Amino acid sequence: MLFMPPFRYSRSIAVAAMAAALAACGFAGEDEVEAESAVILARVPMDTAFTSVPAAMSALGFSCTTGSRRFTDAKGKVRDSDTHLVCEREQSEWLVCSRRTRAILFQTGGRLSGALVNIGHFCG
Repeated sequence: MLFMPPFRYSRSIAVAAMAAALAACGFAGEDEVEAESAVILARVPMDTAFTSVPAAMSALGFSCTTGSRRFTDAKGKVRDSDTHLVCEREQSEWLVCSRRTRAILFQTGGRLSGALVNIGHFCG
């Protein structure tokens, strides 16, 4: 009868668990991003007053910060863009993994005019 020490089994289990965890990490698929975008836009539809967006995003579990950018227009003049919101939410997933969602929300004339959503899965 061949006897295998118990640590060999535990090492195999640990390696399998780590491989599964690493496979869960990475960026989300297009379907997942589209689904999250739909949830956000259902809560804050395009053309919503931009001042009401932070509270609506907070209700979805996001925390938001205000940002702005500078750009050079077609005539070469440096201009400031309208402020935008960068909203983030992190949710625990399987064991040591998390799902981080970032939404960048743009305004034009004080109304929501665009949303860019990105989702990442991280293990550590």
